[in-house]
Amino acid sequence: MVRPLRTQERVPPVRPRHRSWMGSMVCASAGWGVWWAALALAQWAPQALPSIRTLGWISAVPALAGLALGLFTVRAKDVWIFLASIPILANGLVLALPLLFSERLEALLRTLP
Repeated sequence: MVRPLRTQERVPPVRPRHRSWMGSMVCASAGWGVWWAALALAQWAPQALPSIRTLGWISAVPALAGLALGLFTVRAKDVWIFLASIPILANGLVLALPLLFSERLEALLRTLP
């Protein structure tokens, strides 16, 4: 039997590399969201603000998952190496933020009105 509309029924598949790249970026956004939420909390409810160490641990959970997904995304092609570096750096910076700038972050979060 002839199926003239068969080509219209197919949906192009989503490749696993693209899914892992998107998952890595979602994890990076979640990690950065912890820090932005802390800034908002310091502005509106400074008495409820947790310590920098606690914020670092909370943001490290999605950042580690995103870093693993970002490393899984790397392929041997130039374009994918460039594209995979974006979530790898974003998640790496979430992990490095409390280690590199803990004194400055503490001072900034405590001095906000």
